[in-house]
Amino acid sequence: MHKFKIGEVLDLLPSHGSSSRRAGECKIVALLPFEGHVVQYKVQAKTETHLRIVSESDLRPTQ
Repeated sequence: MHKFKIGEVLDLLPSHGSSSRRAGECKIVALLPFEGHVVQYKVQAKTETHLRIVSESDLRPTQ
């Protein structure tokens, strides 16, 4: 079950691996089907032109 909704603006946490993903605000543009134990979203970061697929654990409410 998804914790966040389409249209919500959240903080995207920085990647801990070698990804080029940076921390910053993003907007949920799609809820992806639940597969296994990972809830995923398609997001649009404010500083990027492309969409990303991220896990729910990579997102947190803006403060």
